[in-house]
Amino acid sequence: MIGRNELCPCGSGKKYKKCCLQKNKLIEVTKNKKLYAKGLYENIEHKINEYARKEIFTKEMNRCKDEFYISNDINFKIDKLFNTYFIHDFITSNNNRLINLFIEENQFTLNKIQKNVLQGIVKSYIGLFSIEQVGITKSIIRDCFTHEDIIIEDIDLFNNFKSGENIIARVVNIQGMTILVDYCIGLSDKNLYVIVDNIKSIYKEQGKGFKTIKEFLINNSNLIYQFTQQILLNDASYIVRPLNINNEVKDRKEKDSQKEDSIDICGILKDNIEEKYLQESMDLWKSFIDVRKSIKGSENGWAAAIEYYIKKDAGETITQVEISKKYEISPRTLGKRYKELRAS
Repeated sequence: MIGRNELCPCGSGKKYKKCCLQKNKLIEVTKNKKLYAKGLYENIEHKINEYARKEIFTKEMNRCKDEFYISNDINFKIDKLFNTYFIHDFITSNNNRLINLFIEENQFTLNKIQKNVLQGIVKSYIGLFSIEQVGITKSIIRDCFTHEDIIIEDIDLFNNFKSGENIIARVVNIQGMTILVDYCIGLSDKNLYVIVDNIKSIYKEQGKGFKTIKEFLINNSNLIYQFTQQILLNDASYIVRPLNINNEVKDRKEKDSQKEDSIDICGILKDNIEEKYLQESMDLWKSFIDVRKSIKGSENGWAAAIEYYIKKDAGETITQVEISKKYEISPRTLGKRYKELRAS
């Protein structure tokens, strides 16, 4: 360990405390944050993987393999990517994702941190990124489709990459820290051009049901995975082949935003409503989101409306003002959400 008053090992000639001490402390804090975030991710990922091994999902996994793999060649990295695709992105025959089925089945046993981690995973996506800046504790990558800049605090990740290079990666926000999971795969400028141009053409031709190209890619991530496999199965000089523009694109847009809201609302109800009303409240919310095309509004507003709905039906003497105060919303908001519940 370097003493505060010793010469800094960087060779500046200054004392350590006046040179690199604070920088190294910041690096250590960032590393610990990253280890904590990755630990949370890996813990919940393990649970979902165990869930996905259930016999009831065997047929779905086989169907997913047929859809995903472009070659029979054995490749450990591709197998790992398949696993992520299967549990996060693959749309099952009942028009759902395994991660959402896991959330629904475990909503009463998940703690608050686990729910937050799952929210981050549900919102995650695989994409193409250019590395704009590599810093000491933070780096900036840019989404090549949306041109959005994303701050990454995974400081060890870019040891093998530098500013100006391109990567294929999966971005996940865990407890406020954005990290990249699975593998970061290098991408030449030539391959980046081919992939972006090809996917934009497919989106223009077959993406009319999607509001943005990002939404299109989240629902059709297998397009990027197919390009990724081409790269992993060949050497660095390989130029990827464009996908067939008539390739079948999924138009079964799943209610991801509703599922994300469902995580929050279930947690809010669990923390606020009496045990005797909890299951009925959960059932009401589930039946409501199953028939709605879109859901807007704050989680507290919906949770308050559900409690008011259930208690009013149970014959309790309860006012909207009472419930509104409890959930820190206005009576007007509660009344509006209550009417929507009643109308469904």
